[in-house]
Amino acid sequence: MSTYANTYSAFMLDHASGALSPAERMVADLHVALSARGRRMGLIAAAMGGALLEASEAAPMPAGPADPGQPDKGAAASRMARFLDGDLLALKWRRSIFGVKTASAGIPMAELLRLDPGEMAPGHCHGRRDVTVVLTGSYADEYGVYTRGDLAFAEPGMRHQPRAVGDRTCVCLIATEAGRPVQGLLGLFGIGVRKLKDQSS
Repeated sequence: MSTYANTYSAFMLDHASGALSPAERMVADLHVALSARGRRMGLIAAAMGGALLEASEAAPMPAGPADPGQPDKGAAASRMARFLDGDLLALKWRRSIFGVKTASAGIPMAELLRLDPGEMAPGHCHGRRDVTVVLTGSYADEYGVYTRGDLAFAEPGMRHQPRAVGDRTCVCLIATEAGRPVQGLLGLFGIGVRKLKDQSS
């Protein structure tokens, strides 16, 4: 079993148990909604979690007000609908100082990222784990090709060079792991976006 398979399984089990941050939860929810693999794994993880709960003793619930850290389910559902059904290309995109087109995802530690056909980012490393779900189009790096609904994990220290593939604009939602310091300009898609055709000249 590959490291990726272990990471994916652990991530989806954390999703089923409610252990993910709001940003990572949204990425996992979109993966489940957009891909057959996500739906299968979501069902398996939920069944495993249910079996573990049945086998354990129930812990008493603390008295007091609801946990203020709990997500607003209505807001999450509205964002989910925007990511699934909205015109993502019509969002207010801005080009960052690194040359990458981004848009607000409305969730802490998450951002929408856009690569138009033929665009790529320079090779870079990551200081935190990023989890990416593809919403439209597709992109590739040294580890594979990712299409609508696919998840891609970038672990700390991993180096890669994402590039849009095909003739459709690629839009992804990227959730960055909280609680670990970013070292330098890490965890970003790259410094400056350039056309693939420019490299051949």
